[in-house]
Amino acid sequence: MYLERATIKINNVNWKLVGTVVAEKDSKLGYEFLRRLAQFFKAEQLEPMPPVFANVAKLLGDMGGEIQISLYCNLEAVEFLNKNVYIQRIFEYYLQLAKYADKYPDTSQYLSIYEPLIKVFERGGSFTIKPLALEIKNIAHFPLNDWYTRFVEKEPIEINDL
Repeated sequence: MYLERATIKINNVNWKLVGTVVAEKDSKLGYEFLRRLAQFFKAEQLEPMPPVFANVAKLLGDMGGEIQISLYCNLEAVEFLNKNVYIQRIFEYYLQLAKYADKYPDTSQYLSIYEPLIKVFERGGSFTIKPLALEIKNIAHFPLNDWYTRFVEKEPIEINDL
């Protein structure tokens, strides 16, 4: 159920539109991703790690191995995501967590961690993520040194209407 929904969400992105829309509101999506991820590390009492390596399913105990994006996503998504390994990882982590949540539904609450970044793509924007920075293309730059300390106590931003 969760994996099916996540797959549909990714496959419904208009991949030809990604990167063509520049919207100031997308900076809030980057902020909210980092805040939600920090909250996860705090709630689970785990040592924070760089967001690009934060495979939430694995951190929760999933030993099933990482997902191959090509097994779940359409050709357009695969071709786009294969161009950047770090962006691809975020989408793979999202799908892996959705698959894990099908077995352990109480973990489904953490799917919301990755959804702000997916929403950037759904809106036609783009992001890049690397070990040292998250950048919402032409909008915002979030240095990732001390990211956890800077975001763990931040107030949530309502992103449903973005």
